[in-house]
Amino acid sequence: MSNRRNISGGDENIDINISPMIDMVFILLIFFIVTTVFVEEEGLDVNKPSPGGQNNLDNETVVLHITKSGSILYGGKEIGLSGVRATIRNKMQREILPLILEVEPEAPSGIMVRVMDEAKFARPDVAISINAVNR
Repeated sequence: MSNRRNISGGDENIDINISPMIDMVFILLIFFIVTTVFVEEEGLDVNKPSPGGQNNLDNETVVLHITKSGSILYGGKEIGLSGVRATIRNKMQREILPLILEVEPEAPSGIMVRVMDEAKFARPDVAISINAVNR
């Protein structure tokens, strides 16, 4: 048993110097930052409307306004529920235009549904958009 040597070496402390490893990591980091190619991704070109496009919007859509009292307005004039179908037929004789319903928050929902029904009776293929407005 005396032939065995102590592998641990007793009280010797072995220190590993990690300074060169940290230097190497920083050099690699700088290398990767410098050699990175930033790809500029291609996007879609967007044609934004001009700010004065409200006049063009009037010719491209039909806008009906439903007030909180249940009145139906077109162009600032009251047309009533019976005038919705005729108005839509007149405006959409040549081409189908989107219909925008501007509805005040406290407007009766039944009137809005009936206006949508009248619009579908006038033009079954009309696209209807509903916007909540405060006036």
